[in-house]
Amino acid sequence: MIPGLRSPGSASLPQREARALGGGAARSPAFRVALLIETSNRYGRDLLYGVRDWTREHGRWVIRFTEQARLAPLPGWLATWQGDGIIARVDSAASARALARKRIPVVDVSADRKASAFPRVSVDNAAVARLAAEHLMAKGLRHFAYFGDARFHWAQQRGEAFARALAEQGLRAAIFPASRTGRMGIGAEGEILRMAQWLESLPRPLGVFACYDGRAQDVLEACHVRGWTVPDEVAVIGVDNDELLCDMCTPPLTSVQPNARRTGHEAAAMLAAMMRGEKPASDQQLVPPIRVVERQSTDSVFVSDARIAQAVRFIREHAGENIGVSDVLRAVPMSRTLLERKFKQALGHSPHYQILRQKIARAKHLLIEGDVAIGTVAEQAGFESASYLSAAFKRETGESPYGFRTRHRSGQGPHR
Repeated sequence: MIPGLRSPGSASLPQREARALGGGAARSPAFRVALLIETSNRYGRDLLYGVRDWTREHGRWVIRFTEQARLAPLPGWLATWQGDGIIARVDSAASARALARKRIPVVDVSADRKASAFPRVSVDNAAVARLAAEHLMAKGLRHFAYFGDARFHWAQQRGEAFARALAEQGLRAAIFPASRTGRMGIGAEGEILRMAQWLESLPRPLGVFACYDGRAQDVLEACHVRGWTVPDEVAVIGVDNDELLCDMCTPPLTSVQPNARRTGHEAAAMLAAMMRGEKPASDQQLVPPIRVVERQSTDSVFVSDARIAQAVRFIREHAGENIGVSDVLRAVPMSRTLLERKFKQALGHSPHYQILRQKIARAKHLLIEGDVAIGTVAEQAGFESASYLSAAFKRETGESPYGFRTRHRSGQGPHR
């Protein structure tokens, strides 16, 4: 039997289909679904919003969930609860065994463990780490560090992927030596002092990737302890884009925004199919992140040549105005040959490509966050026309602007 499916004594498939459709003489109550997902952080809440979005589109479920924190034990009510399916953050072998005993479909929305006993939908951790690496490298940084969390498999995945992305460019990342037995806990004074001591051994300016926003907050505190300026000496990026936490950091924290809402939506779709007796098309579905949301913690340019730094800032601030290399040269006077050579030395690519990257980044933001037509996106991102945007976007990302918008906004519901 497929892991998580009902035992033969459960409701028959026709009865369950009638319950799902809510029609005919065999009308039955809606599916009863338990959501074992934390409400204590942005990622967990977005997973729940994604499930809610799916039910609004495809039919209501009778949902059971209670407020809980990350890594909380399974709720006591689960033992006697009678339902049809579960979406859960399966964090431990003990939780997996308890859920398997329910003998109903289960979808795992956690990447905490290397393997899951259930079909799983989770964030693409390699893609998250690559976005972080690309963001820091684009700043001109050449020294990097990673802070993980030894409790989580996904944190290890992010660290490994970050190191791979840097290695492809001939760079390396120092990995903070955390261990399950030695860590004092997120936010603990002793842990922050240990982080500060380790950071002191690394060259600066330094680009730091932390496995999630709470860990990045610790890094910022460690920098404060040693009196290092952020971002000029240490640039810091986290993951989850928890807006309250990021904005409360000093300085405000840059963060990779995963698509947790789409993850929840896809998990709900998978569970619905399983409750109808269907086998999932894949045992694991990975959802790519949306973008990097830049705030002050990485808002700097790390190149030794002051004129190239000025040129990079000019491009960042004016890329949406359909500028070209000639505009950069007017802002930062020098010969085009010299500008090209210095850009290649400092950043590894041309000023034209730097402009294109900024335009594409702005187009991605507009495609995800707004509902304007593709032609308007092109205009606001600095492209001459929608056709120019489409050609450049396809070349750089491998998909059309429309395809990108559809893929990233699937299941997110209306944007506010």
